[in-house]
Amino acid sequence: MRNIALMASGTGTNALNLIEACRRFSQVRIACLIVDTHESPLPEIVRKKYPMLPVHRILPMGGLKGDDRKREHETRIIETLEGHEVGHVLLAGYMRILGPVLLNRFKNSIVNIHPSLLPLYPGMDSYQRAFADNVQESGVTIHLVDEGIDTGPILLQERFPRLEGDTVADFIQRGKDLEWKLYPMILEKLNESATLLPGV
Repeated sequence: MRNIALMASGTGTNALNLIEACRRFSQVRIACLIVDTHESPLPEIVRKKYPMLPVHRILPMGGLKGDDRKREHETRIIETLEGHEVGHVLLAGYMRILGPVLLNRFKNSIVNIHPSLLPLYPGMDSYQRAFADNVQESGVTIHLVDEGIDTGPILLQERFPRLEGDTVADFIQRGKDLEWKLYPMILEKLNESATLLPGV
């Protein structure tokens, strides 16, 4: 059995989708959920809907700044991940840039989903920026996480069209629908193999 952790910061629609999708597979399980903000409603939602799933709200420690703050925070995250014997981490709306402590411990084992056809529109508000540029198509990219911002090796990528008459809300929803379809494919890959390789 391969243990997977989810890490999220916000409402967690992708996290909830992955929790539900994981029930279809026999060789992977969601071992824990880590949330890093006070504001996220996700812990309460998950505890109510999936009471057997361990949920941890791990916040950065006050009083520390910069690299020291990130290092201390990620050290506590690693302790939790190791306690659950996690092999892979799936970021589901996790909004912090990962540092070397976490990246070195889980090298080539942390996955992110990004709302664009990378390398186009890395960073924040990608759907909105693409829509404002009048693109004819956008997409969703799933990639391994490295030291850069949305620069890691691509695992999966799929396009969706901008349709005539689309509002930005229509465009974003089409992208989210694709996210919910695509991200569970990583669970399927991990159900079949302990290693994630780009282009496979």
